Amino acid sequence: MRFHYALVDDLISEAEFEERVEAKIAALGGLVDEPTAAMLVVGDLGRAHRKVRDLFGKASLVLFFGRVLAVSPPRTFVRADGEEGRVATVILGDETGRVEVALFDEKADAIGELEAGEVLEVIARPSTRRRGAVTALALQKSGCEVDCPVPPGDLGAGAPGPAPPAGLVVRVLCVRPPRTFMRRDGTPGTMTEALVGDGYGVFRLVAWQPGLLDGLAPGTAVRVSGLESGRRPDRREFSIDEGSTVEPVESGPEVGTVPIGSLPPEGQVSIRGEVRALQPPRRFITRSGEPSWVRNLVLGDGTGETPVVLWGDHALLPVAVGDRLEVYGGTVKPGRFGDLEVSAGWSTAVLLPSGGEVPVVIEGTVLETPAGRFIDDGHRRFLLDGGPFGMGEELRVEGRLSGNRLVPDRVDRAVPDAGAVRRRLEDLAGRLRG
Repeated sequence: MRFHYALVDDLISEAEFEERVEAKIAALGGLVDEPTAAMLVVGDLGRAHRKVRDLFGKASLVLFFGRVLAVSPPRTFVRADGEEGRVATVILGDETGRVEVALFDEKADAIGELEAGEVLEVIARPSTRRRGAVTALALQKSGCEVDCPVPPGDLGAGAPGPAPPAGLVVRVLCVRPPRTFMRRDGTPGTMTEALVGDGYGVFRLVAWQPGLLDGLAPGTAVRVSGLESGRRPDRREFSIDEGSTVEPVESGPEVGTVPIGSLPPEGQVSIRGEVRALQPPRRFITRSGEPSWVRNLVLGDGTGETPVVLWGDHALLPVAVGDRLEVYGGTVKPGRFGDLEVSAGWSTAVLLPSGGEVPVVIEGTVLETPAGRFIDDGHRRFLLDGGPFGMGEELRVEGRLSGNRLVPDRVDRAVPDAGAVRRRLEDLAGRLRG
């Protein structure tokens, strides 16, 4: 029973699990044994079988089906205690991704019984040393069907991975600024990264040829050809180069979102909603010693609310309470207090959809508040997007107003008008008395 409990040890206590197993046996009139009842309880808790993309949460063990895409023969190694061991690798996949499964010792010896295209049912432990990999504790062949877009084939040790698709039609979510890097021959190069999505989720598209992703706005549908699959078995990822093409198309897939009230317990998720509560950004130092930012907010829709954590540049977006926010490819997981939260980091696209922009000219005072930087014209406050503006500065801003957000096109220092200042003070005093 403890073996099955490990599948859900992040959800309930062991004592409660045992009580549920006993209740399940009683409810079924004693017609099932303890292991069968334990698996039924695991299923009741939503952990009977996971998709490949959802394997890497907090649970000690995971259970999943996967189609055999590749196998590698066993090899020997020496453990820290001097004992000799054997390990083999099998790549399994489903419609959500691929995962590398390590089989040790007697399980490695059984690798010759596996064939590409077969479906396995696996109980595994996520690896603590190799991201995106699991160690098989038990596995068996299954007669169920698993849809996997990657064709199976025996890759062998050190052989290239499965062939990528000939082309994809995707929706662009964001394109990040180009970055420079050094090639192996010592010459500089430039790469650009985009986050794109389709009906299967959100993934990275890396362009090693400058210009391939230039001018693509969020929401654009494109057809991409000449793709090369990434080497990470735990996620979809593609790269393109001088032999690739990126062409806008009239229509493309929509990146689906889930109702906030129906969040899965773990895994990748895309949501949209209204900012209900907001904390100011907080600066911190990463493990690499670099400064970064984090910001907490609450996002809600008609079905519920959830905490959202914005990391890095996402934390500095000009967001105000009441804004619409879209989070694509976030990671949902239990928060510090047991409730679910969505984390939006480097592999996530965070968008502030525009509701239409109106040209405006606004004169006012810059105010720094916990919710962000605003300009106050004496009657309303507008969230000021960007710019090195200081607290108390008097500005004349020509820009575009979208909802409560002001995007400056031209900013001038305003010359205070004594009469206008007096009227604003009188108006403020009246509001305070009221």
